[in-house]
Amino acid sequence: MKQIAIIVFMSLWFFACSSGGENIVPVTTSPPPVAATLALPANGTICLEGQSVSQTWADVSFSWGVAKDTDYYDLVVTNLLNFTSSTKTVNGDKTTMTLNKGVPYSWQIISKSNKVKETAASAVWKFYLAGDGASTYAPFPATAISPTPGSSISAIGGKVNLTWLGSDPDSKTLSYEIFIDTDVAKVTNRSVTSIKSTTTSLTVNVNAASTYYWCIKTSDGTQSSYSMVYGFRTN
Repeated sequence: MKQIAIIVFMSLWFFACSSGGENIVPVTTSPPPVAATLALPANGTICLEGQSVSQTWADVSFSWGVAKDTDYYDLVVTNLLNFTSSTKTVNGDKTTMTLNKGVPYSWQIISKSNKVKETAASAVWKFYLAGDGASTYAPFPATAISPTPGSSISAIGGKVNLTWLGSDPDSKTLSYEIFIDTDVAKVTNRSVTSIKSTTTSLTVNVNAASTYYWCIKTSDGTQSSYSMVYGFRTN
């Protein structure tokens, strides 16, 4: 009887502590940061002067809207001639970066938080930083839309449709050449025969279970630019 009484007492004590003696703290989750809205330099700006610091370099001012639930930002500026990127971490909504003159650039803001790992990416805008004596500019390098870079897709009837976005700061009519092959070196060196197009889409023949690489040459009739090399895999 004594053992039974002890067991009953301990059970009642455990139940009381579990149900009424413990304060349950609700779990709260911080919201992820919101993507910033870009302001300056405006998308497609040409002849952007910046603040000249030498014959070849200029300070460029960047600004964007304050993004909700964001503690700091990464400004990512990419040289569209060699596709190298520079990143600068900023606490506010504006900053400057020293860039090489006479070069097309893209820029983007990545919103970040100290509370969560998620980030948010803004749109990508392009501009031309003016070069000394430059009066005309080559087209902006084209950007692949489909297939999504790095994706795996199913070829329909042994064919894949390539689409891309091209633009010209001088508003000239553009034409394109597509370099595509399973050998990335041939595409990088543009040693494979190109396929010409006057539109921003092209259907090409492909084999299944293969990785393809492609890049786009954009021409305005006088000057040209080349995109970075993109890749996709066929199922």
